[in-house]
Amino acid sequence: MNPSCAPAVSPATTAGPPSPQREIVVSLLINAVAPIVVFYGLRTAGVDQWTALLLGLVAPAAKAVHSVITKRRIDMLAGLVVTALLLSVGLSFLSGSPRTLLARDGWITAVVGIWILLTLPRTPYHLYALRTFTGSTLHEQINTAWHDTPAFRRVVQVATTIWGGALLLDAVSTVVLAYTMPIDSVPLIGALKLVALIVLAEVISQVYFRRSGVPHLRDEPVDDRPAEDDR
Repeated sequence: MNPSCAPAVSPATTAGPPSPQREIVVSLLINAVAPIVVFYGLRTAGVDQWTALLLGLVAPAAKAVHSVITKRRIDMLAGLVVTALLLSVGLSFLSGSPRTLLARDGWITAVVGIWILLTLPRTPYHLYALRTFTGSTLHEQINTAWHDTPAFRRVVQVATTIWGGALLLDAVSTVVLAYTMPIDSVPLIGALKLVALIVLAEVISQVYFRRSGVPHLRDEPVDDRPAEDDR
């Protein structure tokens, strides 16, 4: 249908794009909070560790399936995460060990961290985040600086590396915790550790960007042409 021929729709009934902030909150609730609540709730009810951990994966798995169905595609990151999840569950069935299920968070976090680092050569993750969470005016300034200013590109790449490195650090520490700490304490400790690393990465990257990246953003493009005489 030609857009000019489309029927007029009241703004009140037009569904806008989903808020990125809302999507992040929903994702954290489903993928981080729900498994912990399910695990400790079932453990309180007397369910064994392996079953409680496995049932805690129901909500994240359902969200992943729903995302694939609604978007009708699987992007690289989603595919890698689902693959890591399926492999960890499969290995857990073979070994019967709850520690294998606990370690899955580390493998998934490692996949995300590696994916972030793999974005460096083309469109770094931090550039995507800046474009997503900024208004139209600042969005254009960021795009202009990215295309025209090598120093700004280096800042974005460093910030992306900070995020990728933080997630890889979390991945390694999660796997270590999964095989060394008491099983019942690992989900809570792991969640608190991940939150701490995310906050740390956010603070470091934001401070670095404000000091080194913001100065490259200009409200208006610089006009190098000589001013014309009034005629």
